[in-house]
Amino acid sequence: MDQATAALGTPEPVDAASDAQWTVFYEHLAAHGALGHAVLAAGIRPETVYDRRRSDTDFAMQTDYLRLRGEPAL
Repeated sequence: MDQATAALGTPEPVDAASDAQWTVFYEHLAAHGALGHAVLAAGIRPETVYDRRRSDTDFAMQTDYLRLRGEPAL
């Protein structure tokens, strides 16, 4: 079990993305509303965004707002 855990390596820290990458991420998310596409456009590892969403409530609320603001009301 220890060998398998060690083989996974250390996760990338949340702040591993640059300010410029986060700017691209937010702009793309605001324009298109898709986390996955924004991650790819910014060149940020998906795990970085999802880990940050789990650990930072303000970030999670902001990304939810940007994702949902373009959807039509029910």
